[in-house]
Formats: sequence, structure tokens, C-alpha cells
Amino acid sequence: MNQDPLHGVKLEEILVKLEKKMGWKAMGELLNINCFINNPRLKSSLTFLRKTPWARKKVEILYLKTFCKDNPATTALIRNFIEQKKTSGAPAAKKDNGFNWPTI
Repeated sequence: MNQDPLHGVKLEEILVKLEKKMGWKAMGELLNINCFINNPRLKSSLTFLRKTPWARKKVEILYLKTFCKDNPATTALIRNFIEQKKTSGAPAAKKDNGFNWPTI
């Protein structure tokens, strides 16, 4: 049975391992997340990532690709993250109520 490689791994552990392996600067360049570029600190990064799902997913994918690439469940999990992003990132259909704001 393929278990989720992120199961039981805390976000803090993920950040500490990634920071030790690549450093804040490299993480900021790879992921383009400002909390890793501008005065990076563990506590502030954790606060930001807990409130920002898209950024957390980027960090989790980087962790999976860096430390869990040999786990058979990793590929499926990354694919699932990407599919979630595609479906949640799609703009909602505009409701046509018959009124259009005039343009100036």
C-alpha cells in the first residue's frame, strides 16, 4: 500500500529540512515566494504558509521532489496537487444579471 509521504510530517519539519539542504535564498528563487526572499525567518514563513494554500503547496511539492522522489506515491500526489490548482484556479463563470456598468 502506497502511503502519503507527507503523512505525519509537520510543516515546520518540511521548512527546516529544505532550509538545511538548499537555504532560504535558493528556496526563494525556486518558488518565488517573498517570505523566503525578504528577511526570511522560520516563524514568519510558517505563519505565511499556514494562511496561504498556494504557497504551501509549492513548498510541499519541493519537499516531495527533494526528499521523497523514490516513494511511489510521490508522483501521484504531485499530480493531484497540480490538478487541484488547475480546477481551483479557473475563474468562476460570470453571472449575467442583465446589467452592465458603463465604461468611461
